[in-house]
Amino acid sequence: MTVSAIGQNERNTSLSTIVKSTAAGTAAGYAMKWIWPVQKQENTMNHRALINYCRKMTNKAKVKEYKGFKSLSQAQDSFVKMIESGDKEAFLEKNLKTRVESLGGENSIAGKEFRNIIRNVNEEARLMTKRFGVSYHIMLKKIRPAVPFLVAGAGIGFFTGFTHNVMKCDYDA
Repeated sequence: MTVSAIGQNERNTSLSTIVKSTAAGTAAGYAMKWIWPVQKQENTMNHRALINYCRKMTNKAKVKEYKGFKSLSQAQDSFVKMIESGDKEAFLEKNLKTRVESLGGENSIAGKEFRNIIRNVNEEARLMTKRFGVSYHIMLKKIRPAVPFLVAGAGIGFFTGFTHNVMKCDYDA
């Protein structure tokens, strides 16, 4: 028969509890780098500049597409001339209305086609702006420094493990 000291078979788990909770806190801190929303201080880009850039790129792509055609319709030719003119006020409603009237009015085939081109270009620009905005927010989260999040998570995990060890009450009666 073997004799053992009282409590010898019990393992001391105080240290392992602290290590596990610190590791879990560090992992949670890193996850918070990606979950935490972008703050105003981090967002340095002008939203209007993004919208204008996307519109310009969409317009240039549409002009390039139309220039690949052998012959252009009146509406397509008018759109190409409007973009190539470089007029900053070309997309104002009064200027669009004047251009539609020169094509034969709102009820003419060329007028309807021109309005359809404008509608399609605006929709493509809106979708491109949305995609660029999402990519920009992901990029902002990627360039964030991870160290503050890791330290905060590890600190909270360590404190949680330490508190757990202090507060546990596993007394043998």
